Amino acid sequence: MFTRFRLASTLAEFLGTAALVLIALVLSEITPVSYFVATSLAITLAAIVFIFGPISGAHFNPAITFGMWTARRIGTLRATAYVAAQMLGGLGAWQLYQYLNDKAVPAQSVTFNTTIWLAEAVGAFVLALGITAAISRAVDSLQWAVTAGATYFVGIMIASTASAGYLNPAVAVGLRSWNAAYVLGPLVGALVAVNLYHLLFSPSAVPVKRKR
Repeated sequence: MFTRFRLASTLAEFLGTAALVLIALVLSEITPVSYFVATSLAITLAAIVFIFGPISGAHFNPAITFGMWTARRIGTLRATAYVAAQMLGGLGAWQLYQYLNDKAVPAQSVTFNTTIWLAEAVGAFVLALGITAAISRAVDSLQWAVTAGATYFVGIMIASTASAGYLNPAVAVGLRSWNAAYVLGPLVGALVAVNLYHLLFSPSAVPVKRKR
């Protein structure tokens, strides 16, 4: 049943992803500098995590949702709704940007490249590890936002050495980057990060040392 909570959480994923993609589109037009792009997107992610985190879990990225689903941290129906909302958010941001800017976003079609794929996977791994840690430890909203923003910054900076540093299939679609590396890389990186964290580093996996 589609309850009010499910509607709110799905809408939060749509709005958060749309905001992230819209900022990415603006940045793609005004600056090619990786540091500035990473800083701006990190601040954007931190803001939307602070706003929507307690409502949806603050994925805003199909790769994060996919990773959480493989680790059984989110159900199949909810994961499907989230991914649909995220991709629609990316597409909606693309259309809104074109309308406001009165010009089409050019398609970027390149062949699959292993280096780009690996860079996106490593960057997404860092991002997913940070988000998983924040959710697993049940930190407060401010700590959650800072962690997400900081790991997004680090992930983008690492990935941008060899790729565009999207780390998010919805961002890639919104920027019309038709390259499987920008989808598969983040999916693999998030899958490994989420499952590795819950297997080895989560509070339930690490025994608490008692004082003698």
